[in-house]
Amino acid sequence: MAKVLCVLMTPVLLLVGCSESKLGPDVTMPYPRPGDVPAGERLGLVWQEVPGNPRIDTPDCPEWYCLGQTDPWVARGPDGSLVTWFSTGGDLGGPVLGRALVDEDLNFSIAPPDRPVLELKDGVWNKHRETVSARWNPDDATWTMWYLGYETSFFEDPGFGQMRSLDSTGQNWERSEAPIYRPEPDGWDHAFITGPTFIETPEGQWRLYYSGAGTTVGIGVLISEDRGESWQPHPANPVFERDLESWDQGILEVSVLHLGGKYLMWYTGYEEPLDLDKTPMYIGHAYSEDGIRWERSAHNPVLGPAEPGSWNDLRVVSPHVIQGAGGALYLFAHGQSRRSVGRLFGEIGVWRSAAE
Repeated sequence: MAKVLCVLMTPVLLLVGCSESKLGPDVTMPYPRPGDVPAGERLGLVWQEVPGNPRIDTPDCPEWYCLGQTDPWVARGPDGSLVTWFSTGGDLGGPVLGRALVDEDLNFSIAPPDRPVLELKDGVWNKHRETVSARWNPDDATWTMWYLGYETSFFEDPGFGQMRSLDSTGQNWERSEAPIYRPEPDGWDHAFITGPTFIETPEGQWRLYYSGAGTTVGIGVLISEDRGESWQPHPANPVFERDLESWDQGILEVSVLHLGGKYLMWYTGYEEPLDLDKTPMYIGHAYSEDGIRWERSAHNPVLGPAEPGSWNDLRVVSPHVIQGAGGALYLFAHGQSRRSVGRLFGEIGVWRSAAE
């Protein structure tokens, strides 16, 4: 959501309607602590920041990633190590996609350090590519990646693309010739789509969850029964909608995980109207038996801005959750501070959640 958050979200809100803020821009919500949630129910609800945030040192411009880093997607490679791709921008324009290796202590090292792995290209439908998710393909030792692509802007000609890597490291990629999905002109998501998020169900169905706006604001899902050869929107879309009476009147960027026989969702929410200089953003949680019908957690929001002066004292956005050794969950997201508004898109951080 690199440019979405920092530049051009306001037209979406004008299209779908705004509500009066209940809290105001300077009120920080409390988040659940261990004593607020019964033991055995804390996994994914109670989060602690991992020391060392933000994970990437942002260089001074000019540099290809000097405007900050957003929208991390983290996956395990064939050797079990972690790799992340993130949206960024700088002297090469943007958004472009960077890649980093993640060590056992959750330290990030940009690889390759001298260039993005997805650059801009004129004259194609997907000149811009951002907000990605990826799957390792053990059969041919490649990665498949999904992304938001557009030539002009994500309000005028957005689509979701699917492409395969040309190597096992996820550094070199083919460019898809056509999108796998564009919203219909009169669809619920006609004004805006972003953040395709891949998950494979226990039954082998492929799904892409994404956030959208148009006649409403919420989360949709695309379904593939043939392992990505074709995609269809679920007839119940949107499967999760904003709540105009609560903190999540606006919804962006989602992460979905199947764990313990249930589908777990983390998503970005905020109160309208959106002021790009002041509006806090938070992470909420929902759960589902089938990944289609969702219930919000009673403990929402579960994560958000930290105390004033922190690197993320304004927003925490675009969660991606994975399970680590020992069963703990790790949430990767980007945060933004009040002092960085207008200067950085954001910076990437990590939080941990355990069952006890």
